[in-house]
Amino acid sequence: MELVRRVFVALVCAIALGSLATDLWILDLFGPQVSVFAALPLLSYAIVGALLVVRRAGGPIGWLLGGTGLLMQLVLLSQAYGYASLFAGAALPRGEVVLWLGSVIGNALLLLMIPAIVLFPDGRPPSRAFAILLGVGLTGAVIYTVVSALADEPILVPLPYTGLHTGEPARSIPNPVAQHGQFGDLLLVATPALYSIVTPLLLIVPLALVARFRRSRGDDREQLKWLMYAAGITFGLMLIGVKLSPGPIQTLVEILTVFGLGLLPVAMGIAITRYHLYDIDLLIRRTLIYAAVSAVLLAAYIGGVALVHFVLAPVTSGNGLAVAISTLAVLALFQPLRRRIQVGVDRRFYRSRYDAVRTLDSFSVRLRDEVDLDAVRADLVGAVRETMAPAHMSLWLREGARR
Repeated sequence: MELVRRVFVALVCAIALGSLATDLWILDLFGPQVSVFAALPLLSYAIVGALLVVRRAGGPIGWLLGGTGLLMQLVLLSQAYGYASLFAGAALPRGEVVLWLGSVIGNALLLLMIPAIVLFPDGRPPSRAFAILLGVGLTGAVIYTVVSALADEPILVPLPYTGLHTGEPARSIPNPVAQHGQFGDLLLVATPALYSIVTPLLLIVPLALVARFRRSRGDDREQLKWLMYAAGITFGLMLIGVKLSPGPIQTLVEILTVFGLGLLPVAMGIAITRYHLYDIDLLIRRTLIYAAVSAVLLAAYIGGVALVHFVLAPVTSGNGLAVAISTLAVLALFQPLRRRIQVGVDRRFYRSRYDAVRTLDSFSVRLRDEVDLDAVRADLVGAVRETMAPAHMSLWLREGARR
């Protein structure tokens, strides 16, 4: 088993790094210069998977992440090769076959990525029902991968293979191994039917995370927070990218989404190995606070510019005064708004911390007006009991302090 482990780690690292280097070299010569934004962040799957396998942590999760990272780099390499061969004039043979192979590998990614998340963090499904759903979903994904690979449907070529917008129109090529005749007609009918069946089964991922989180306690809950934090950021960026119109801002959001996808294995690796390395509750809390503050300030800035420009248009005549006034107003609002939102977040999501702060504030007010030592002792013991909830508590006062 140790030999298999070493061979797997060596293959994952060698093929992933080799694919990345070749990928960047091809696009440096023949393609757009944004490939690094997809190739480098997604390398984290191979790296984290290899580290987990080496450390014998996480059960099958390290193997699944390593395989996912390996396939991701092969997909990116095939798309770069096909783009350069078919659309950039490079002297690279059989570009359509390589693109077809990349599309097949892309569909097969689900066979590794979904189990890695569903089995996180202990390598077992949350329940028997989820184990059955996972088996059904993987079986359907295998059938769909095979059927779609042989169906007579065009293969889309993302430009510049990462899905990012470069201003070029979307392109496609015919399937080089498409089946025709009655069998081909059957595949054409089966492909959308299988897609409509397999797609809802993807809901097993968030449902499994929610079910496991609700049942988790202690260490398991802390580990799940890491994955759900990274997944929440990635999903939020995906939603924002879908709502935006094509342009530089959407391209930036899509690049950040790719980085968010690269954060998923990093969060899983930290959770499995050393989830106490950072305070995940503090990260989640600060993310909620500053995301809300940024959204409100952005809306206030845009609305303020429009309002001031409308009111002062006869005076300013488009000289930028509206922008300056709105900027100063946003700067003045930052600290008060951050405090209000912080209180709201603590009251809604961190009730224990919010109650602890209120208890300590109340104790401080009573302490200023209290002169009786026994009353102070009782108030102090009560404040510690409410905020810290210790199993045992004792209070000692030095005689010097009493005098």
